[in-house]
Amino acid sequence: MTTKIINLELLTQEKHQIRGLLDEIIQNPTMTNQYSFMEKATLYAQELPRRIREEFYNFKRNEDAAAILVSGNPVLTNGAGPTPSRYIELDEDYSLNDAKILHGIYGSLLGEGIGFTSQRDGSLYNNIIPLKEYRTTSNSSSGSILDFGFHVEDAFHPARAEYLGLVCMRNDERVATVISCIDDIALNAEEKQILFEPRFKISHNPIHDTSDIVEETSQAILFGHKNAPYVRVNAAALDLNEYEGIERQALEKLLNHFAENRIAVTLKATDCFFVDNYRCVHARDSFQANYGDGARWLARVVFASSLKKSREMRSSINTRAINA
Repeated sequence: MTTKIINLELLTQEKHQIRGLLDEIIQNPTMTNQYSFMEKATLYAQELPRRIREEFYNFKRNEDAAAILVSGNPVLTNGAGPTPSRYIELDEDYSLNDAKILHGIYGSLLGEGIGFTSQRDGSLYNNIIPLKEYRTTSNSSSGSILDFGFHVEDAFHPARAEYLGLVCMRNDERVATVISCIDDIALNAEEKQILFEPRFKISHNPIHDTSDIVEETSQAILFGHKNAPYVRVNAAALDLNEYEGIERQALEKLLNHFAENRIAVTLKATDCFFVDNYRCVHARDSFQANYGDGARWLARVVFASSLKKSREMRSSINTRAINA
């Protein structure tokens, strides 16, 4: 199986060390502000247990596993509270809980937390909750009735992040997050060359309210090294009928590869999950949402290896929100 996941279960001593770090952070009320916290998250990450730091570094450096799952996290000891019924990250007084803080610390071992101006006003943290008004909206993280097909997170954007991070507050519906890795895809030379050329439309999903500054119609799907390519694709919004001949043949092989190598991961409360967003696509099948206080609730942050690569697309050196 091409799609490999590192399962990292915290040891008792590691839990105690991490809980102590979280208690220290939360004593400073400014650290529950997402923007203030993210400026310090990389520093805090250096105080995590060495085994954790080593696992994350190996995941980032070796590019062997598709994702890393950290379970047994010492957070949400009194529960997550009721699931929000709206995007609370848009509130001026939005405050991070300990699960989101730990998620940000882990993610900072991989890169810098970023947002997009087209996505919830540039919020770094995005709550993933089912909303009734979006239940039939295709390719929406707040939808539920329709499948959310395979996609690279923010695939359309040249400054998309290398890593997608999710933390689970509640998942009583036991909805799986599905991932699939590009590794070992079987393409002939012509098919591979076609996918490396800027021939394809990579559209944004409804979560982005873009200003059309990014060219979406002529992009390459594969990039990086020819023998071990990276991928950017939004199969959730891909219309195969727009392509024919070798282009369609190559796309069909790509989609078949993802279907054959998919793995479903059912996150539990306190789980933190990080996906290689350059080598993997992810998806979510349709489900019957609970809605209300007990609805499925994840939070997402994406992490980029460097803020420098997006500098021309950010309005100031201080902001982490990339123009889109």
